[in-house]
Amino acid sequence: MSLSGYDDHVAYSRQHFEEGLIRAGFVETDTAWRGPVLHSGGATEVLIDLRPRFPFQLPRVTPVVQDAVPWSWHRELNGSLCLVAEDDRDGMWWVDAAAFLEHVTAWFEQAHAGWPEDRPDLDLDRYFELSTDRRLYLYGDLAPYRNCFVRFRPSTNDTMRMSRGTRPPKTSKHSKDRFGYVADLGDVVVPPRTWDDISSRIDPGMNLDRQIHQRAVAIVVLMYRRGAQDGVIVLEVRPRGDGGFTVARLRSGADTEAARSARRGLLAPELRRCRVGIVGAGALGSFIADTLARSGVHHLTLVDDDVVMPGNLVRHLVGPEAVGLSKVEAVKRHLVTRNGVPARGIEVREVTLTSSADAVDLLRNHDLVVNATADFATTALLHVTAASLGTRLLSAALQNDGATYRIDVLPPIDGAAILPPSTIDADRQAPELFEAGCGAPLSPTPPHAVIEAAAATARHAIGLLVDRPLHPAGETRSLHPASEESHP
Repeated sequence: MSLSGYDDHVAYSRQHFEEGLIRAGFVETDTAWRGPVLHSGGATEVLIDLRPRFPFQLPRVTPVVQDAVPWSWHRELNGSLCLVAEDDRDGMWWVDAAAFLEHVTAWFEQAHAGWPEDRPDLDLDRYFELSTDRRLYLYGDLAPYRNCFVRFRPSTNDTMRMSRGTRPPKTSKHSKDRFGYVADLGDVVVPPRTWDDISSRIDPGMNLDRQIHQRAVAIVVLMYRRGAQDGVIVLEVRPRGDGGFTVARLRSGADTEAARSARRGLLAPELRRCRVGIVGAGALGSFIADTLARSGVHHLTLVDDDVVMPGNLVRHLVGPEAVGLSKVEAVKRHLVTRNGVPARGIEVREVTLTSSADAVDLLRNHDLVVNATADFATTALLHVTAASLGTRLLSAALQNDGATYRIDVLPPIDGAAILPPSTIDADRQAPELFEAGCGAPLSPTPPHAVIEAAAATARHAIGLLVDRPLHPAGETRSLHPASEESHP
């Protein structure tokens, strides 16, 4: 679409929407369109403002008489209606005036009914303007700090970390610490928007207003509850010359195990108990380990006798700081420092898997073993051993210079047939590259193929760990742009 085409699209969308408003009885004013919204509670006059980014931005709807509509979690700081949740912006349904007004009517119906199916979004932050202090304020478990004075100290990456403490009588003018108080608002039905709203909920015996006037407190950490959910907001409170207070929100976040685990997925608690062995800590194996650790697996055994070379870095999980380390130690350090996996949960074995005794030990003492060596002898050793023990492993490899990946469940589940041999692309003309000290050509497999194969392997591994396998035999897939070939 050319720029003129873009302008035409915007102009048409605006005209089409405004014509719909006119048909609904709205009248254009100097600042917005004004008209009634009919609902079971009566009729409410509103202003509809088509903002500059329309149609790519939702129109703003504001009651003409602000207090004619009860304040709730579903109104913005400026009094406009909160019509769409953050995760409900698909389809741009608002470009049609009739559909938009229908949505507005539904909002008033819900408001009149008292929001019976209210979703407990913890978005108190949007009722306060953002502070000019753009540092990130981090807090841990707040339960021990409830109704206590705290200190925020500067830390790395422009963050401020919380600990217990009060402002001393004499503070160095060079001190960058900030002092605050942790208060619990309890259940919040109507979101507070001013300091008076907040102060009325805090124990008056703390005399927090005086503490703020005396500059002993500048930060207020508010715990609150909405429905069954617990929320936190960190505010900066400054005294004004007229005796009042200016309140602004600070960027803040929880630095807790719960916060770090919340995005691991629904299966994370179940996976936390699992033990996984990964044979091969090269490019593919390193990303498999990383994905499983991020998903909740915190008991890993890494097996590989190789070291990290500079040439490995473009496809490997680790960075330049790991050159010279064994691959298993380098991956372990990454998982511990970057993913927060407890070091005691990761065992490293700087060996090549060659004996049946080692294979038996690995398979018996882990819920699943993943073979990422792409070595036929190692795969065969593990396969035969697994079949003898009545267990199974997952074997993953990239083929055709990264144009194909193959994931085998060995032996297949319930007697399913092993996947057919992968097709070798004889027409590929990639030039052979050699590296000193290596007797075989280098593989030109691109990094994106490694990551995609690792993600697919992790999905299959998780399915086996929770006894919900994706396929009894595994998966092969062509990643070549011209091919759609895929075999479950």
